[in-house]
Amino acid sequence: MLFFVMYDIENNRVRRQVVNYLLRKGCIRVQKSVFLANTEHVIHKEIKNDLAAVQECYENNDSILIIPISTDYLQAMRIIGKNLDIDVILKNKNTLFF
Repeated sequence: MLFFVMYDIENNRVRRQVVNYLLRKGCIRVQKSVFLANTEHVIHKEIKNDLAAVQECYENNDSILIIPISTDYLQAMRIIGKNLDIDVILKNKNTLFF
């Protein structure tokens, strides 16, 4: 499943833990508070549940968005600035023929 995770987390410690968690789960950081993931549905559900649990652990005004995206929309996305390797995110494999 292909999806974005975006957050606005005020607490530095919580934010660092969320960043490290998303990186361990195979998400790719595309901006400071935006990650892109291409994982199995089980991992997507696990991320969603774990982030919801973090959100409920303490009093806050934070927000976390998990937004599914289709491959077509991702490939149509235009990037201005830092280039992202969409093939890596989509896990496209190159095959060489000799």
